[in-house]
Amino acid sequence: MLTIEGLSAGYAAGLAAVRGVDLRVAAGEVLALVGESGSGKSTIAKVLLGLLPAGGWASGSAAFDGTELVGRPESGWRTLRGQRIGIIPQGAMGGLNPVNRVETQLVEMTRLHTGASPAAAATRARELVKLVHLDESVLRAYPHQLSGGMRQRVAIALAIAGDPELVVADEPTTGLDLVTQERVLDLLGELRSAQGMSMLVISHDLPGVLGIADRVAVMYAGTIVEQRSVAGLAAECGHPYTRGLLAASPSVEPGSAWAAIPGGAPPLDTTMPGCRFAPRCPVAVEECRGAEPELRAHRDGVAACYRAGDPAPLDFPSVPTPQPLGEDAAPVVRVTGLRLEFRTRRRTVRALGGVDLTVRRGEILGLVGESGSGKTTLGRVLLGLLPPSAGRAEIDGVEITGLRGAKLRAAQRRIGFVHQDPYGSLHPAMTVEQLVAEPLVLAKAPRNERREKVPEALAAAGLPTDAEFLRRLPARLSGGQRQRVSIARALVNDPILLVADEATSMLDVSTRAGIAATLRRLAEQRGLAVLFVTHDLGEAMHACDRVVVLRDGEVAETGAPGRLASAAEHPYTTELIEAGRRRAV
Repeated sequence: MLTIEGLSAGYAAGLAAVRGVDLRVAAGEVLALVGESGSGKSTIAKVLLGLLPAGGWASGSAAFDGTELVGRPESGWRTLRGQRIGIIPQGAMGGLNPVNRVETQLVEMTRLHTGASPAAAATRARELVKLVHLDESVLRAYPHQLSGGMRQRVAIALAIAGDPELVVADEPTTGLDLVTQERVLDLLGELRSAQGMSMLVISHDLPGVLGIADRVAVMYAGTIVEQRSVAGLAAECGHPYTRGLLAASPSVEPGSAWAAIPGGAPPLDTTMPGCRFAPRCPVAVEECRGAEPELRAHRDGVAACYRAGDPAPLDFPSVPTPQPLGEDAAPVVRVTGLRLEFRTRRRTVRALGGVDLTVRRGEILGLVGESGSGKTTLGRVLLGLLPPSAGRAEIDGVEITGLRGAKLRAAQRRIGFVHQDPYGSLHPAMTVEQLVAEPLVLAKAPRNERREKVPEALAAAGLPTDAEFLRRLPARLSGGQRQRVSIARALVNDPILLVADEATSMLDVSTRAGIAATLRRLAEQRGLAVLFVTHDLGEAMHACDRVVVLRDGEVAETGAPGRLASAAEHPYTTELIEAGRRRAV
């Protein structure tokens, strides 16, 4: 069905994001392509879909059912893209038209790729929503009215509207909770069986795709470092990087390890001898730094490692186990009966329905729930950005919900905020020093105080403080470094509360544990109260002292990770935990 041989591709002359890749996807097969951001996964997808931007280049061969895709002119894609090769883009909301109803989008896609009449396309739209297990009422909805899981199902329906033979799914479960992830992947598996289509599933989440894939190809720094069957991979990984990706995905069992792979992949313009993973590999030997290893047979697949299959333990750093809080740990946050409703002319939408919670000094409280559960809304209320409809929210004994003007700004300076998006939240033209100092500038802090506090905050966030790093722009930082800059900026005013809103969701699994470990250290050393907002129960079970599970704006359950894992009381909590256990390797 799809045969890739010697594929290299990039975005600028002389810089290859993909180097000499060989892949095959048989008819009816699912191949998972896994690796960190920057490994080349999405570049391969762009080559297969004819979507490389201006200035992009590709060499080698990528043949789909005998048709060469590399170098194909745009006019030649009209009968392929969307019709024979379907696309599930990363981020369902970005792939849907926000101003058109779901039915309009499905009808347009069906007519475009099948030539169906309006009536036949409308019938097909109803069939498609049933295929992806949605009610027909969804057809009348706009994308913003749907949950994250429902939007992803609509994106899948759009991808299969033209009855494609191959579907390229780019990070189809990013940002979804464990239950919704499992349902989306189960749906893709059902469609594969029912429609007989092949799939290339691109993901950074190795355990998440093992349940749907037949084979897995692991990419690092533009090359394939391991490729084998799912059964073979589950039994024994051939490459230390593959083992690291598995260790970096937290299970829902709080006693297990959650590891981070230190460092990052080398930049595209860096030439280095030997294995490109060697600087990060805990079992690298001198041979690894000599010649770059080639793919060689290992078990039922191939691995590019001189120590393939070596059972030596990998000593990756992991998130420390939370220490019990003292009985005298005072509450920093106290939320009582918090309600928030959004009213329109037609209806009232309840975002929060009587939430009660506390966060104590030195405690990390996890706030877990699916998209639309009210997690981010609660965080915005605590930041004084949204007035509640009823209830109280106190920060260190001061009710923030009734403050205005200078009093509100003074209270907000005691709260640090770490944004979900480390790429969009940092001004691209500001240096690291300027970004971290910005809250102090807004507070009119004197220059000498800024010079003192900026390095302190950077060091606390686990970043360098030398002059070269202070002068860097965000474009020269990795995703993990950007998020640590966000943490440093949140710390610079010496807050008593840190609100981390999905602070790891847009990062590679290899760096998430490092961010969580930094938050744990800050909570213990500074007595900082942390509200850790996440859709990933596994992360919360390792990073947090207690976990609050939100469902439809209400607290479903609160408890310590160990208690939730062994004796969850709410059906939704149990469902999340069981979904996490099913994906464990």
